[in-house]
Amino acid sequence: VEWWKVIEGPIAAERDPADADFLAAAARIADTLPWDGDPWHALTAALKAETGRSGKALFLPLRRALTAHDHGPDMKALLPLIGRTRAISRLSA
Repeated sequence: VEWWKVIEGPIAAERDPADADFLAAAARIADTLPWDGDPWHALTAALKAETGRSGKALFLPLRRALTAHDHGPDMKALLPLIGRTRAISRLSA
């Protein structure tokens, strides 16, 4: 995978309809977070607190929506490169 293409987009992410409300919450929360520092851990901590999801149920839908892949580089490193605007757009799609 050429990760720069994933970062810059566009991507074709497959979404589980069961994750629609979760991803909408992720987009809403992402829009309120400061993006300096570590937005990945801030996002996942806020989502965990709001939804009660943890582990794979928390991380995999986010990774799929943001990268269209199940595996890859650490999201802590990728999310700042994807950027706030693209991330919110991908989570909202």
